[in-house]
Amino acid sequence: MPYDHGHPPPDTAATLALLDATAAAQTAAERRFLLLDRSREAWPYQIAVLVTDGRIAGHSGAGEVDAQGPYAQWLGRLACELRGRPGGALSPADIADAALAAEWAEWWPDHLLWLPAAEGLASDAHAADASPAPHDAQAPAANGQASGLLLVRDLPWMADEADSLGRWFGLWRALDSGRRAEARVASAGGWRGFVNVMRHQPAARRRRIGWALAALIGVLCLPVHLTVRAPGEIVPRDPVVLRAALDGTVRELKVEPNQFVQAGQVLAELDDAGWSSRLQVAQQALLTAETEWRQTSQQALNDPRAKAQLAAAIGKVEEKRADVAFLGQQVRRTALVAPHDGVVLIQDAGGWPGRTVSAGEAVMKLARPGDQEVEAWLAAGDAIDLPDGTPMHLHLASRPGSPVEAKLRLYAFEAEHRPDAGLGYRLRGTLDGDATERLGARGTVRIDGPRVPLGYWVLRRPLAALRETTGW
Repeated sequence: MPYDHGHPPPDTAATLALLDATAAAQTAAERRFLLLDRSREAWPYQIAVLVTDGRIAGHSGAGEVDAQGPYAQWLGRLACELRGRPGGALSPADIADAALAAEWAEWWPDHLLWLPAAEGLASDAHAADASPAPHDAQAPAANGQASGLLLVRDLPWMADEADSLGRWFGLWRALDSGRRAEARVASAGGWRGFVNVMRHQPAARRRRIGWALAALIGVLCLPVHLTVRAPGEIVPRDPVVLRAALDGTVRELKVEPNQFVQAGQVLAELDDAGWSSRLQVAQQALLTAETEWRQTSQQALNDPRAKAQLAAAIGKVEEKRADVAFLGQQVRRTALVAPHDGVVLIQDAGGWPGRTVSAGEAVMKLARPGDQEVEAWLAAGDAIDLPDGTPMHLHLASRPGSPVEAKLRLYAFEAEHRPDAGLGYRLRGTLDGDATERLGARGTVRIDGPRVPLGYWVLRRPLAALRETTGW
């Protein structure tokens, strides 16, 4: 039934709403959704498929269609069949390929409306000036590949519906093509846009902007120290590592962590029960051998045969004396003694008593109080060239305002696993003045590297992250 010219057709308001939504859409996915899913608000249909150069660019009710599935393969064959065909209503009887027509009922209802694009759908490579006008929506694609919109439903398509849908599809393509062109200009023409804006500015304002840019470039070229920061602490320069002299069990620690001790003071004792019992047995054996030697010596005065046994008795006594001396030395080695005055450094003091140790296992360290230096762990991502003598400033957590000054003397060649996890390079620095801080005091070390432009100092880490991400 023809429309009353005094009132708009029933789909006009919905069409205008779709046009407004398409113009406001920011992404191509939003615009495709409006075309394929929301168009049914004005024209009833069941399935909508957007075809671009013979490929499925969008499908109603689905975010993506499996290109290797049977449905996508059938759609591809149908797109080839529609290539060059003018727009209009179609049914399976209009398809020349009998096998293709036979599969139609498996996927779709009977009535199809084919709306070809004039010059292919607007894609990422489609130029802005190539977008077709609305009245060209019924022309075949010019690039030899099928491009257009397929609408399927159970009811036949009316001529006025086909005409209005063709106009809506043409308007949609024009809006979509324009939006894509704007996006390309915004992404690729940033500098050109800036130049155009500057060209229309007054001369005085252009001069001010030019001076501001020159000043910014000058500031970015100012030389500054390339500084890095790393966790650090006060450590002994050359501590003595006290190790267990033999296998055994730690019986007792005689000192506390960070305790000052004197040379010769016993620091820890191992369980010497086994060695002490063997020493007692050896001492008794020595007494027995000495008694036998004395008896043999008295008999040798009158008995020539006893004189011949005298040498063997003397040898046995010497053997037992050697055993006693060795075992006595082992008993003494069960005690760890301080070789010089210093401060005891020990981890987990409460876990040592009763612990079994092997010969050569480290038990504690002994450091001279004045033998200090700064140690820092530089993260692998912050590694820069640092020559010997580079200033190091340790800002202790207890006194952040008064840094401890030092000079770099050691920059480890290979990165190690840091105590707080992650790879890092060990740095050691000699104190500039006397040692006044407590061993183990922690803080943050600031290291002043070579002088570089301020712009490089600001962009070094972002450029490194960009290079790592993109492989540039």
